[in-house]
Amino acid sequence: MTLTEDFRKVLGRRETSVLSARPVVVAAYERAFEEELPAFAGLARANKGCAILLQLGFEHETVEPAARLAAAVSRFREQAPEARVIVLCNCGGEVSRLAPLGIEARLVHQNCFLDERRYRPMGGADRPYDAAYIARLTPFKRHSLIPVEMAPRTLLLGTFMDLQDDQPYAKEMYARYARARWVQQFSGVKVAELLAMANCGLILSAAEGACFASAEYFLCGLPVVDTPALGGRAVLYPEEYVREVDAAPEAVGAGIAHWREHRPDGWKIRSAWLEKAAPHRAAYRELMRELAGRDPGRPPHKLGIRTPHGGVLWSFAIRLYLRMKGMTA
Repeated sequence: MTLTEDFRKVLGRRETSVLSARPVVVAAYERAFEEELPAFAGLARANKGCAILLQLGFEHETVEPAARLAAAVSRFREQAPEARVIVLCNCGGEVSRLAPLGIEARLVHQNCFLDERRYRPMGGADRPYDAAYIARLTPFKRHSLIPVEMAPRTLLLGTFMDLQDDQPYAKEMYARYARARWVQQFSGVKVAELLAMANCGLILSAAEGACFASAEYFLCGLPVVDTPALGGRAVLYPEEYVREVDAAPEAVGAGIAHWREHRPDGWKIRSAWLEKAAPHRAAYRELMRELAGRDPGRPPHKLGIRTPHGGVLWSFAIRLYLRMKGMTA
C-alpha cells in the first residue's frame, strides 16, 4: 500500500480507516470524501485496484445531499477512473435515490459495525432514570421534545461540539432541563454503565444518519422511544421494543411512561437487535471477499472510524477496562 502525504493527513481526522492494504480498501464518511477528494483520488492513483467504501453520516434519501454526493463521485472518477466507490447505505430509500445517479450503492447499515462485545445489559431492577438521551447538543436533536416535568428522572448524555450555532442551543437546554442529570463528557466504554441507570432510550431527531446511539440502547438492553425520521436509523430496530411517537412532548412522555411500566427483558432486546444486524454484517463480509479476495473476519469497531484509539496504550487500556467489567474488547 502506498500512502500519499495528503492521505496521511486525512487519516488523522479519524473519519477514514484502512480496511485492507493489499488491495487497498478504505472506509470513510461521505463528508470526509467530499472535503478531501484530491487526497482520495491521489491514493487511488497510487494504488491499483483501490476501492473506497463510503458511509453516510447524514440522510441521503432527499434530493440535495444525494446530488451533492453524486457530483463528488463524478469528480473523483475523472481523477481516478480505475478506482471503485461504493456507498454503504442505511436504508433502501438511499439505495433507490443514489443508484439512478450512477452510484454503486449497497444496503449495509452503519450500526452493524458496532462491536457488541463492548455493550451489554447491566444493573438491577432499580433504575433512577425513566429515560436516557445520548445526543450532542445541537438543534436537530430536538431535546425540547422531552417533557420538562420529566427532567428530574431524565439522564442527558452529550455536549456541544464548539460550533457557534450550537452554543446558544446548549445554554437554552441546560437551563430548560436544569433538574435533569447531565453527563457532558464520557468515554464510549462507559455507555453500558450509564444506560444501566435508565428504563429506556430516546431518539428524537427528524433527520440524521444511522444514529449509533440507537444501537447502543438496544445492545445495552433498553427499549426505545422514537420519532419518525429520514436517514434509515429504524432499519435495524427490533420493532417490538420501539414506541414510535409523534414529535410532541406529550407523546414522548407517554412513550417514556409506557416503558417505565412495561420494561422488557434486556437480553431479549439485545438478541433481537443482533438478529436484525446479521444480514448487514453478512453483506459486508461478502463485499470484502469480492474486493479483497478473502474473508475479512470481524470488522473493526465502527469500521475504525470515529473511534478514540489514539495509540497502543489507549487501546490496551480500553481492553483492560472492558475485561474488568466482564466484557471483552
